[in-house]
Amino acid sequence: MSSNAGSKTQPAEVRRVAVVTHGKPETIGSALDRLRAVAADRGVELLFPDEEADKHGLGQDGDLADLDLAVVLGGDGTMLRGLMRFLGMDVPVIGVNFGRVGFLASIAADSLEEGLGRAFSGDYLVVELPALEAEAGG
Repeated sequence: MSSNAGSKTQPAEVRRVAVVTHGKPETIGSALDRLRAVAADRGVELLFPDEEADKHGLGQDGDLADLDLAVVLGGDGTMLRGLMRFLGMDVPVIGVNFGRVGFLASIAADSLEEGLGRAFSGDYLVVELPALEAEAGG
């Protein structure tokens, strides 16, 4: 466990955002369009990892360098996948809950515009979570 686990830092304004979505696009409904509208309004560039671009029929250049934030649209399972995708990349991950419980998401689905608008303006705190690494039979 690192010594800064649980520390909070204040981010700068957001310009480049990666997007991770639930495995079944119908689960998030119009959320991707809503996200695009908020991003366009705030001058934020949305980037889609190859698997996301394929899932939603989008073109992608694959350049996920210099990300300011990653947005996850889905439930806790999708959030865990997003956290794993950006582990070690120093990219904050924020979730919009489209699942049943939403323990890991910070924004409710019906508050997507308000929550992401604030996040894109830099109005959020990064809380670093501790990670545990284990080896079996080693």
